[in-house]
Amino acid sequence: MTLGYFGLVLHAHIPYCKKSGVWPAGEIWLNEALMESYIPFLNVLRELKEDGIKTAITVNITPILAEQLADEYMKQRFSEYLEDWINRAKSDVKRFDNHQERKKIAEFYLKNYEKVRHTYYHNYYSDILGTFKWLQKEGMVEVITSGATHGFLPLMESDSGVFSQIQIGVDTYKKYFNKDPVGFWLPECAYRPKELKDGTVRESLDYWLNNSGLKYFFVDTHGILNAEILEKKNDIGLYINFGYKLESGVSVFGRNENTGRQVWDAKIGYPGDPAYREFHRKDYKSGLNYWRITGKDVNYQNKFLYSPFDANTTVQNQANHFIALLNQEIQLFCENFNKKGIILSPYDFELYGHWWMEGIAWLKKVFELTSESENISMITISDYVLKFEAEFSIIKMGHSSWGEGGYYQVWKNKEHIWIWPYINSSIIEFEKILEANPNPDEWGKRIFRQMAREILLMQGSDWPFLLYTKQAKDYANQRFHNHHQRFNKLLWAAKDLKDKTRISLQELEAIETIDTCFQDININYFKKIH
Repeated sequence: MTLGYFGLVLHAHIPYCKKSGVWPAGEIWLNEALMESYIPFLNVLRELKEDGIKTAITVNITPILAEQLADEYMKQRFSEYLEDWINRAKSDVKRFDNHQERKKIAEFYLKNYEKVRHTYYHNYYSDILGTFKWLQKEGMVEVITSGATHGFLPLMESDSGVFSQIQIGVDTYKKYFNKDPVGFWLPECAYRPKELKDGTVRESLDYWLNNSGLKYFFVDTHGILNAEILEKKNDIGLYINFGYKLESGVSVFGRNENTGRQVWDAKIGYPGDPAYREFHRKDYKSGLNYWRITGKDVNYQNKFLYSPFDANTTVQNQANHFIALLNQEIQLFCENFNKKGIILSPYDFELYGHWWMEGIAWLKKVFELTSESENISMITISDYVLKFEAEFSIIKMGHSSWGEGGYYQVWKNKEHIWIWPYINSSIIEFEKILEANPNPDEWGKRIFRQMAREILLMQGSDWPFLLYTKQAKDYANQRFHNHHQRFNKLLWAAKDLKDKTRISLQELEAIETIDTCFQDININYFKKIH
């Protein structure tokens, strides 16, 4: 008998990178995710389905990622990228003809890359979104949406900034999946409650989710544990392994930290096992990874060669360990409260396969073991809400995020707080322009639509995050300013639409060719909300 549920949530997001750099930052981000994470994961689900194993995974595909996955230019760039890596692996097979250990590793990569190519073209027909749509119809996954460009919603000072991000997320989902989304991934799991600011009442983020017809979202552990119970519907109190409702009627779930840290914790997490592939050390010629982690204190020169066999054995052991932890959590909750809880485990999708190469195989083993378990069943969050929402206590939450420090410091750091006046003033400027031009002609609509794209791309939470971590600081700085400058150029033209010298058709087309996302964008979403 099922005692409780495992709610796996994979958050897939790549910032917009079309024609905005290739390497080490830019288009490579999407290409790596496709080759190493998304397609291998789809292969696993397809294999499980053929074996009669039904999963129930919640997958967030951010709207800006969906736009890139559907883009023909980006598909062509991926095809070129994939062929390049196949050729690199082939060259290494020949190069290491006298080094059998290295040759076996090169052959291992070649086999994987060729499988990705075969399934991408022959099983998925270059249509990743269509494949997820099919798997959703088959009940293997539930796809949910997010903010249009993964904008950090709590720091937007105008309601139109929040509303446009959420509603475009809903519209984009409908476009690709032909149904209304039920769940929403709050970018960075960042929540803001209802508050009074400068004499004005700002509604909570869940108010806007409810306004757009969304039913549930997620926060980090402390978002739930630090909440206040307004109406008690059970004897659980504030506990992670159950759902809650907010006054808006939207349900909310918190991350289970005990199981989550087994994956993301730098000290005890599975990805750091010595048997796994070393991500950072690459072959000087081909760029392939030939070494295992070996040990955290071992320098690059002394790392052992990678062994797929040893890594696979470790995968099996760690999957068993994870299932034991799930059992422990579920049994404890059931014993304490006599209810069927849910172990919510949200992760960045790209961790599996890209950063942690063995992560996809680990997921497959976890799915297999879960299907054999008497105590645990997988469940989508929507199904869990349908089963148990009548028992969810109503709570009031404070500010939180899943970033370092648990609140907003990653995105509102003293070193890059300068970003927010740019963003918020641009939102207000756009509101004013739209108010001054209620009935624009076709030229005006075209300008406004591109302004909307630029302001959304400017808002992406990735830019302040990269500035904070310094992983791609110069790139993030450049990208933010590029979108802001394009917005200002369009704003100058919008202030006098009759003066066609303010921006030429050629200049507008050049911007439109780069930032092509959200072709059906509704400029009414950006109007001031009174």
